Amino acid sequence: MGASGMPLRRHFVDLDDRQIHVRVRGGIGPTLVVLHASPGSSAQMVPLMQAIDDRRVIAPDLAGLGDSDAHPKALPTMADFASDSAAAIERLADGPVDLYGSHTGACVATELAATRPDLVRRVVLDGVPLWSDAERAELAARYAPAVQPDPYGAHLLWAHHYCRDQLLFWPWYDKSAAAARCIGLPPARELHRLVVEVVKSIETYHLGYHAAFAYPITERLRAVMQPTLCLSTKADPLGLMTARIATLLADARVRRIGDDDALPAPDHVAGAIMDFLAA
Repeated sequence: MGASGMPLRRHFVDLDDRQIHVRVRGGIGPTLVVLHASPGSSAQMVPLMQAIDDRRVIAPDLAGLGDSDAHPKALPTMADFASDSAAAIERLADGPVDLYGSHTGACVATELAATRPDLVRRVVLDGVPLWSDAERAELAARYAPAVQPDPYGAHLLWAHHYCRDQLLFWPWYDKSAAAARCIGLPPARELHRLVVEVVKSIETYHLGYHAAFAYPITERLRAVMQPTLCLSTKADPLGLMTARIATLLADARVRRIGDDDALPAPDHVAGAIMDFLAA
């Protein structure tokens, strides 16, 4: 599986008032657009992009994350993030695309599929935040605090601990034994790369999260008419939620992959995606 020998190129898409940064890998067939989770960027999608077999793959940085400019709105909505993604697709892809979205990216993919069916052929949702109202309220209050640069560099250490603790606990601020994810940590270099992406967007990283916390995901899933794969990874805290959303979709399939104590390798995720898109 995979076409890791194909080079990734980086581009900027011009909008009227700012730029969106994208990573592109060449290939054939319908373009696959990969939408990343918060708080990172499309940099975290590179292993998956390289594992996708043959397809042309586009991965934008969401507004205010990675190397994309921040959205001009103080509190951008999921519709705003989807509109940015649609603009990138229209400039870089020829014809309808397939979508893969993870966590925040799954919300963006849902909104994009619902509002622009002319652009979207099939959808893969990996980690869908189907929270109760009480859970949304708690996460909105605690999960993604606004952070400002600190003259003593405290924000740099905070970013490291934030990224690390997301891998160790769910939610990250609950340090109890019951909240331990028990999946271990990635190599230090991989963690460092995520931290760098968060540091780059330290003043705006939280906006994608808060758009997701406010997003009426149940209502919007019902508006998705395209064939959709609910990709559920067993070690993902949102995995069981993702398996449940099939009843809200017009044309859904569910697939669970991986183990309880480890995130699946990129080639396993890529295999599940490509099996569905080729079906």
